[in-house]
Amino acid sequence: MEKNLFNQSDWKSAWNDDPNTSLKIMQRLGQGNYQTEEFSKWAKSYDKNSFSKEGRQRSDRIVTWINNQVTSFKGISVLDIGAASGVFSIPFAEKGAHVTAIEPSPDLAMMLENNATNYSVQVEVIQKTFEEIVIDTSYDLVFASMCPAMKDWDMVEKALSCAKKYFYTSMMAGPKEIDLMDELLSILELKPREIGSSDMAYLLQLLYLNGYSYQSLIEKHMNTVNIDLENAINKLPEWFIEYGISVEEKLLRKSEEYLRKTYKDEISLRMGGRFGKVLVHLED
Repeated sequence: MEKNLFNQSDWKSAWNDDPNTSLKIMQRLGQGNYQTEEFSKWAKSYDKNSFSKEGRQRSDRIVTWINNQVTSFKGISVLDIGAASGVFSIPFAEKGAHVTAIEPSPDLAMMLENNATNYSVQVEVIQKTFEEIVIDTSYDLVFASMCPAMKDWDMVEKALSCAKKYFYTSMMAGPKEIDLMDELLSILELKPREIGSSDMAYLLQLLYLNGYSYQSLIEKHMNTVNIDLENAINKLPEWFIEYGISVEEKLLRKSEEYLRKTYKDEISLRMGGRFGKVLVHLED
């Protein structure tokens, strides 16, 4: 059946059925399960990076972008969905907001409570998933930054229903980019990758079709990291999945041979992508 660009149900179904949304790629990679030892290791690294000088600067850029539209955080109520270790809950509280944070991971919830103490702010922490929680309170601002719970329109609508004035979310606005993988595509004689799926594209279309007023911004962020050769080779299956390439032994072997021939001990790697953020205005 032909899809209608202005039919809400078609867009909802397309988002639900798309096999290459961010969450489904994470699931194929075996990521996102907060009950594993690997997640605990990741959480410690994430917390350290989030509260580094560079991490605080990244948070401040987003908080400032919202602040320019909200005017002031002082005294407003904020619900932070998927708060992690408080990378945004802490700055909101520092600016005078009353913050409630939803974080299902015991490790991250504990880190959040410790960070709140360290930064001398108060944050109410609810250790549940957003999917399971029943919320009977409205918040001035509902905030969900790069949150896996915002996996489809139903979850977005649930978040919107909790908001009195504003709803903010950010999502991938295109596939993850890794310059080394782009280099390997030609070696493997594969076609350059198309833009493909975008959670942000589904979100913006459904917000528009449902009559919401919002401001959005899409930016491209690329970081350069140094990675040793063996680590890069070990990550090839993960990168193949992210690029939609079949994890075949012959392709992995050809890629490894090329990397060992071309690079020595370390590879300078640029990776990142396009990220979208949107602030929905719910007041007339």
